[in-house]
Amino acid sequence: MKFTIEKELLLNKIRIVEKITAQKGSQPILANILIETISSNEIKVSSTDMEMTIESKTVAAVEEEGKITLPAKKLSEIISKMPDKPIRFELDEEKYIMNISCSNIKFELLGISAAEFPQIKSFENDENLIVIETNPFVRAIKGTAYAAANYENRNIISGVFTMLGENNIEMAATDGNRLTRVIQNIENKNNNPQKMVIPSRTLQEILRILSVENDEFIKIYKENSKIYVIIKETVLSSRLLEGEYPPYQQLIPKTCEKTAVVKREEMINSIERIATMVNERTNFIKFVFTQDSMDMFADTPESGKGQEQINVEYNSEEQTIAFNYRYVLEALKNIEEEEIEIKMNGSLSATIFEPKNNENYLSLIMPIQIR
Repeated sequence: MKFTIEKELLLNKIRIVEKITAQKGSQPILANILIETISSNEIKVSSTDMEMTIESKTVAAVEEEGKITLPAKKLSEIISKMPDKPIRFELDEEKYIMNISCSNIKFELLGISAAEFPQIKSFENDENLIVIETNPFVRAIKGTAYAAANYENRNIISGVFTMLGENNIEMAATDGNRLTRVIQNIENKNNNPQKMVIPSRTLQEILRILSVENDEFIKIYKENSKIYVIIKETVLSSRLLEGEYPPYQQLIPKTCEKTAVVKREEMINSIERIATMVNERTNFIKFVFTQDSMDMFADTPESGKGQEQINVEYNSEEQTIAFNYRYVLEALKNIEEEEIEIKMNGSLSATIFEPKNNENYLSLIMPIQIR
């Protein structure tokens, strides 16, 4: 195996695939990246943790065909420190040693035979591909994935419910204490509706890939319990979560008795100041709504108290309600509009945070009972 490649081309591909290598586990091969030649002018790099797989192609001058797996972390360190010049790779097939050279710099990196790498089913183009616009898909991910349950649980709610319709995409996530739902208009070029629960970790990987390799459209293909996402020359495949997603629509109040309108940036800044006095065990801030104002209170027995008042539009009776402030901050930071409506029914009822005059995004947060 021999090939030469530009540093930045290879480094970008390594950055795309290296994050899902398994650094801990019983199979050392999963900490490696598979590098293989696929033509006289192209190579492919791949990685997997058995739950998710990423493959990405790039141009290279290939002299001899072959494939090998190399340790992801060490390879990334070596390539990132090379000068911005072509890098030559030459494999010692018997010893599994990759000789890496650039100008007067030489490295020998010990690999593992590609035969030990898990078999990857390559994606083959299919007429059932769903082609959608990237930007609304990204906004939907950012507006929901943060609220999913911790992926370590591998529970159905560690994923994001996704409905790809003919004209829109609806995504929803919950961890049991909060719920987010986003509806974005899209152009589904195939008119092929699909419903699935995508692991939140997979969606975060899609965002990371798009930060390196963006495109106006992405392609999605669902096959039984797997999803394939194609972004330019990169293919991510992932298992979908199986089971019945909670009927989240039933959790959203049909009507709310009280509504306050606040300035998003002002509320974020106030919460971040008051949070310096939050009890780290409970993480709650108390919000008191009165005529045209909202007071925020936090206290820690061993440290002291904090209070701040901001102006809001509010004309109902006084309402006191407490929330985990981190949930409120995340909701506010994932809303793009400047004015936010806070819709309440009582101190222990689910409360909605959504952009004013825009019901396509909402974050529902359960209050904390205070004594």
